[in-house]
Amino acid sequence: MFRIYNTLTGTKDEFKPITDGEVRMYVCGPTVYDYDHLGHARTYLGFDLLVRFLTYLGYKVTYIQNITDVGHMVNDAEVGADKVQKKAHETGQTVRQIVDHFTQAHLRDLEALQVRLPNNFPKASEHINDIIEFVEGLIKEGYAYTTAAGNVYFSVAKKKDYGKLSHRGLTEILTGTRVEAAGDKRSPADFALWKAAPVSINEMTWDSPWGRGYPGWHIECSAMSRKYLGDTFDLHGSGLEHVFPHHENEIAQSESLTGKTMANYWVHTGMLSVGGQKMSKSLHNSLTVQEALKQYSANELRLAFYQTHYRKPFDYTKTVMEQGIALRRKIFQAYAISPEKTDMQVFDAIIDALNDDLDSPKALQLWGENAQLINKADTDNLFDIFGLRYMPIENSDSAKRLAEDRDAARAKNDFLTADNRKAEIEQVGYEVVDTVNGTIYIPR
Repeated sequence: MFRIYNTLTGTKDEFKPITDGEVRMYVCGPTVYDYDHLGHARTYLGFDLLVRFLTYLGYKVTYIQNITDVGHMVNDAEVGADKVQKKAHETGQTVRQIVDHFTQAHLRDLEALQVRLPNNFPKASEHINDIIEFVEGLIKEGYAYTTAAGNVYFSVAKKKDYGKLSHRGLTEILTGTRVEAAGDKRSPADFALWKAAPVSINEMTWDSPWGRGYPGWHIECSAMSRKYLGDTFDLHGSGLEHVFPHHENEIAQSESLTGKTMANYWVHTGMLSVGGQKMSKSLHNSLTVQEALKQYSANELRLAFYQTHYRKPFDYTKTVMEQGIALRRKIFQAYAISPEKTDMQVFDAIIDALNDDLDSPKALQLWGENAQLINKADTDNLFDIFGLRYMPIENSDSAKRLAEDRDAARAKNDFLTADNRKAEIEQVGYEVVDTVNGTIYIPR
């Protein structure tokens, strides 16, 4: 029985999908104005593990991850600059050029991290009609109001259970808010559904019943999740920082319009730090996915990240990454000399750990300590669950030739050439392990 922690209930709940054998899942994607950093990697690797494990359990998973290409303001504020438009202004490019470039970069990063791509990546800019229709419905139901400035806001006071996800009362929300409030709102707690476009801005703005403008950040996810997954779907997730206000506002919008529960399970990954500090460009410790992949393989990154539970804070350090390297080396070496039969008690214990809210640290500890007791077929299953890629040296023509040259050099006691070939083999992604039973070439 699979149990997962539900932010909405604050407990580990037995997972029961709406439709037997199927899971419909929505995870907030990036705002495409910059390259993915390790915080993004933490979130998307966490949900990749979830998708892979649900698939192992036999579910057909429909996974939607949106692309925010308009409407997300700097510092999540309601007034000021849109993140994508600000980047376009700084670089002298068009908004469309920025969006296309960083969307493709995001997809490349997911593939480089060995993440299974979601079924669809809907863009906010391609669903404006759906968003406008959604906002019109909220106005009709009395949950939203327009202003003379051409803005549309959601009236938080109308949603009596607002705050149920973040477990905050309205008073706490008002006293704890840090973003600059727009001046035409009825209440500081209200949030934007549609924003009037500044006179000078034409790109990525659209005509609407309230004038030319663009959608608010929160409404995009409500409209797109409903379009692709229905009024109620199984699971919604993202990083912990999105619990409030982003996900809280999504719930308010969606449930006010449909009168139904938006998602049954809300799942959030923990925050990432670097060397004990919050990752920030101002602290010069912000690392992109591509920068990390220059130092470590995707296998090593995944194993390092999964040795911390997805809900707990993750601190990216050299020590943690060395643990990922060591575990990759241990399980890959065991795979090369794996037994014919698996000790099913060990294998079942690993699966039991994952059934308990994806307890990957416990699962990996059990795997690392008992890798030599699991045969190739069952190890392949674990590789698939954890998204690891084992490429035998025979599958790499260049590495295979280098290995053959090294073997020939060692046979002739030409150890200088053998050492040179070993270094070259390691440069193309394989570790060389000489044992009494021969040489093992372990992919990174």
